[in-house]
Amino acid sequence: VSSENHSVAVAIPELPWSNNTRTKCSRQGKVWKKPGSFENYVNEVKERLDVWSIMKHKMPLGNVRIVLVGHSAGGSAIMSASEEGSLCKIKPEVVVWSDASYASWLPRAWASCLKDPDIEVRVLVRKWDKPHHRAKKFLRKIGKNVENISVDILERKSWTHGRIGNSAIWLSGIFEPGC
Repeated sequence: VSSENHSVAVAIPELPWSNNTRTKCSRQGKVWKKPGSFENYVNEVKERLDVWSIMKHKMPLGNVRIVLVGHSAGGSAIMSASEEGSLCKIKPEVVVWSDASYASWLPRAWASCLKDPDIEVRVLVRKWDKPHHRAKKFLRKIGKNVENISVDILERKSWTHGRIGNSAIWLSGIFEPGC
């Protein structure tokens, strides 16, 4: 938010190396493996946005809120950034798992740094699918007294996997209405 109360949101629909979804999903978990790679990427994006803001509005961005949404196999990219350590360093305000808690991605990211109580973790899943089963199993393991994680279970008949991804930002409530 700038001093004039303007908001800027940046949505990156693919990973930085992907070309229009032609890259195999299995590569998403390999994107942030080198030490500092995710932190460097976030800092580069912030620098570019700051240059844009100065050119366009004659002022720097100001406070930057970092929120990550990983839909589907995007959960493996979040896991990689967490295990690599950069996610822990940039301390995002919120991390949203949009129908993305496949395999061991959520528990591994949690063990690396998402257990930090200052990082809010929101999990969106469609009832009875694999991500739902994995999220339930994970929540049983960590217990009920963990305050920084929430799970929204969406009705199977109303929500397709794609619709969850297209609606993840709205469903998670990460931005105030009208933002």
